[in-house]
Amino acid sequence: MKRSRRISVAILFQAGAVFTAAFTLSVNADERANETDFMRGTPPPLDARVTKANWFTGPYNRWGLQHVRQIAPTIEISRGDGPVYPLPSTPEPITALQVEDLDGETRTIADWLEASYTDGFLVLYNGNVLAEVYMNSMTKKSYHNYFSMSKSLTGNLAGIFADRGQLDIEAKITDYVPEMVGGAYEGATVRQVLDMTVGIDYSEDYDDPESDVYVYSAAANGTPNPKGLAIYDVLPKLRSGGAHGATFHYVTANTDALGWIVQRASDRHLAELLSTEIWSKLGAERDAYAIADLNGIPWMGGGFNSTLRDAARFGLMMLQDGAINGHQVVPASYIRDIRENAIKTGYPETSYRNHWWVYPRLDAFAAQGVAGQRIMIFPDHDLVIVKLSSWPELSGYHKEGRAYDQRAIDAIIHYVDEQ
Repeated sequence: MKRSRRISVAILFQAGAVFTAAFTLSVNADERANETDFMRGTPPPLDARVTKANWFTGPYNRWGLQHVRQIAPTIEISRGDGPVYPLPSTPEPITALQVEDLDGETRTIADWLEASYTDGFLVLYNGNVLAEVYMNSMTKKSYHNYFSMSKSLTGNLAGIFADRGQLDIEAKITDYVPEMVGGAYEGATVRQVLDMTVGIDYSEDYDDPESDVYVYSAAANGTPNPKGLAIYDVLPKLRSGGAHGATFHYVTANTDALGWIVQRASDRHLAELLSTEIWSKLGAERDAYAIADLNGIPWMGGGFNSTLRDAARFGLMMLQDGAINGHQVVPASYIRDIRENAIKTGYPETSYRNHWWVYPRLDAFAAQGVAGQRIMIFPDHDLVIVKLSSWPELSGYHKEGRAYDQRAIDAIIHYVDEQ
């Protein structure tokens, strides 16, 4: 049935960044680096080496985001041995759709993908793949880092165990992790961790090498870790910073605190939980993996990696009220809670619930990561859009990039609604 309702999705690209950085467009679009410019030679030249110190920022992320396993320690998240869930391909001319570019000129979705430093892009409508695009040397078999899209998987685990009665979302964090007594998380509830309303003194300013995020990402093994820290060494020592539940404060460390809570509630390892409770039930084509700290704990604040198609399967499961491949993976009631009970963030028309970004006016929600990682879910349109990117700056690829993104997504939604 045709639907002509057009929506604006600008806000989907205005929030969700793990890292903050001053905007500079340092790479000319015609001269941009790509994956093949790095790690070639024996040894590679110094300026072409991707390391734990530079892999997440441009231009090194053009190679780094697709090769995390070659940079940092990782742990496997098994797909199990079940059948692959099919994603039928019924190609439509999505990449030929017209959209106004950064200069007000009429271009195509293909041009937008190039301009926005895309590595992988997939449009899934009514369970069918309408467009599947690989760029910057990415292929169907390539892995790509999720950054903060990782958080949404851990949020889902909390919903799974709450539904089973093994986790009380209204309980105090210290009921599950007494090691948190005396630090920022004392007195906070599991709900407040899920919704990012913990009162915590924590800075994620990547312009400041002394900020908390540098210490924290080192402990997660995502950046150099000369002090030999681990995630659970750092979390209990984070400082209190105001009343719990009073203000939305997006903090990557909260996700790994939640992972600790879920492990204690279930008495199971986080990597095993991610595999048996989620990844093995999706019908994924390939195992996933995550950056792991020195104790082998997955860094789910920003270290999960999968193929493009498997990211789409994760999104499809959420679109289908938590069900896929013969499994009810996430309780439908938990997904309704995400959509209906999200709290305001302070960003215009943007809410948050259970480690998912929510857009009430659009009836849409998304897993989002810095540098252009998105799993966007539009229930009213039977639509999932996945975009994996490697922006030159963590904060964006152009000062007008979000408006360009909005127009491109609007064009796709309008197209599928007319089918």
